[in-house]
Amino acid sequence: MTDIINFVFQRGDRKGRLRPVNSNDWAQIVGWWNNPDVRHLYDVHFVNQTFSDAEKWFLKETGEQDRKPRSFVIEVDIDGKWLPVGTAELYSERPSHNSVEFGFLIGDKEWWGKGIGTEIAKKMVAYGFKLGYHRIGAVSAAYNTRSMNTLQKAGFQIEGIRKSYVLRDGQYHDQTLMSVVKEG
Repeated sequence: MTDIINFVFQRGDRKGRLRPVNSNDWAQIVGWWNNPDVRHLYDVHFVNQTFSDAEKWFLKETGEQDRKPRSFVIEVDIDGKWLPVGTAELYSERPSHNSVEFGFLIGDKEWWGKGIGTEIAKKMVAYGFKLGYHRIGAVSAAYNTRSMNTLQKAGFQIEGIRKSYVLRDGQYHDQTLMSVVKEG
């Protein structure tokens, strides 16, 4: 498969990869979306998502012929077997502006804080620029400092704040807008 993007993390001694999402992944992804601990970190509500919801979300990315993938499963090598731990994607394209949004989700909590997110963000930025995008945006709930730090390590800069944009557990929270722009 030529669309696999390899990376290393945890000081270079662990292997990971990004591979295009397929329909066999949807049940796992829905499980991550519906996990309250995972869902709390994201500024969108993935409440009671279904297999059909995942199908609709990912088919929009894979439905065009001869199109490079935009949605990936994050996998880590565990003794020669690939374990899915999350997703990464480029979405909300604005072709007339050469702009796209980036998002990632580490759904397997065992892999939080292991440096995977930073490497994925760097790889997805490089991939997005290779696809011809000039600007790659990202958003994060302001309370998700781990996500914001990950994005900043990958070159994203804070553009602004949407005040009280995220309603989570009965409280409003700010959303941080970030981007990275291709040099030259």
